Amino acid sequence: MNRIPGPYAVAPAWASRFLWIVVPSFFAALPVLIAIFGGDALRASRWDLPAIAVWAVLLFAAEALPVPLPRGGTMTVASILDIAAILLFGPWIAAALDLVTTIPAQMLILRNRGGTAALSAGLYASTSIVAGAAYLAAGGALGAPRFPQDVVPVLLAGALYYALNTGWVSLVLGSQVREPALTIWRHHFRDGLPQHALSIGYGLLFAQVSVAAGIPGVLLLVLPLLFARYALRLYADLRQDHVSFVRALSLALDAVDPYTHEHSVRVAEYSVRVARRMGLPESEVETIRYAALVHDIGKIAQRPDVIRKPDPLDEEERRLMMRHPEAGAHIIGQIRALGDAARMVRTHHWRPDGRGYPPGLTEADVPVGARVIHVCDAFDAMVSDRPYRKGMPVARALGELRRHAGTQFDAEIVIALVALHDEGRLAPDPGAPRPAASPDDPPVAAADPPHALAGLEPR
Repeated sequence: MNRIPGPYAVAPAWASRFLWIVVPSFFAALPVLIAIFGGDALRASRWDLPAIAVWAVLLFAAEALPVPLPRGGTMTVASILDIAAILLFGPWIAAALDLVTTIPAQMLILRNRGGTAALSAGLYASTSIVAGAAYLAAGGALGAPRFPQDVVPVLLAGALYYALNTGWVSLVLGSQVREPALTIWRHHFRDGLPQHALSIGYGLLFAQVSVAAGIPGVLLLVLPLLFARYALRLYADLRQDHVSFVRALSLALDAVDPYTHEHSVRVAEYSVRVARRMGLPESEVETIRYAALVHDIGKIAQRPDVIRKPDPLDEEERRLMMRHPEAGAHIIGQIRALGDAARMVRTHHWRPDGRGYPPGLTEADVPVGARVIHVCDAFDAMVSDRPYRKGMPVARALGELRRHAGTQFDAEIVIALVALHDEGRLAPDPGAPRPAASPDDPPVAAADPPHALAGLEPR
């Protein structure tokens, strides 16, 4: 049976070893090059030992208490403290603080591997040095920033910090999972730009308060950060509850219809990759994932003998099953946060030629996500085994999608799915067995068709 190479396969051993030699070496060499060729101005430091000690404690706590994000990865307030340290003490002291806090926090508290902790520390330290050197080169002063003279240097340092921090993490992760670094950055870090802009402003505030009010003032500023972290944790937990609810519904369908076991999971994986290939916003991709996981949930409202029938459905049974998109949308629509997903569930059997269902849908009624799910649902139905037939070879299934693009399927989405396959970036798990699909999944052309390195995160 044909298999599709997956995009998240582990890189070859030699490539990983090469990566672990080259990337840390680069980060180790970069500060040395700046020290040699940068001149005295770029090596300026401002020593304030009590403040530096407080910063070390705060950075350690920030690194040891990351907040998991709903779309994967974590977030800390360390970037705020890094930017403030650059402004207060200079790039070299800021980098030293990164080194002496990141490694013990990740190894002792987060239990990350020593290599990952060292790589993270080197990345953060080098980012602080480069951003701080740019701040000094542009005429920035250490201590309390001056206004308006230091506005441009601060913005330059902040932009470099964000670009280097997220860029190098994207490069390392991309090489591990065989994805372009730009793709990793766009999917995971692009939406963080507004938050980083706030980090720059808060870093400025930290620096000003530290000089004007000393350590007591800095400690008072920490309180709003603690409340912000608590609120973010509550938000992340709420979003995780949504994910858990959607997965529970998907498992409920699997229990009712054994032939669709893992079908919805694969459709969700295909749909996410196609949506990202099309450049859809990550918020929309997340909604598509939810909708794809429960796109067939309406089947639990249908007759059990029809759902579990091991043979092709007759016309009456097919008419009954055509009700499942609207039934599913009604179930999902009970959760206000899943309103957009419910709309995708209701319309995921729409066809460009008007022969889909529910009847009466116009093109304006059908979100892009529903069209993505439709194509991916049909693809998985074709290549999966059913009780009464074996799955198609992948090449034949792709040919069927191409043949019916523009009539049965959205042509742009078919092109994206085929391109992912040609690039070897489509299958969720190329080594997994193919579960059977539901017997009511209609054949194509019928009247009614159907992370990576733990601990390596940007600041």
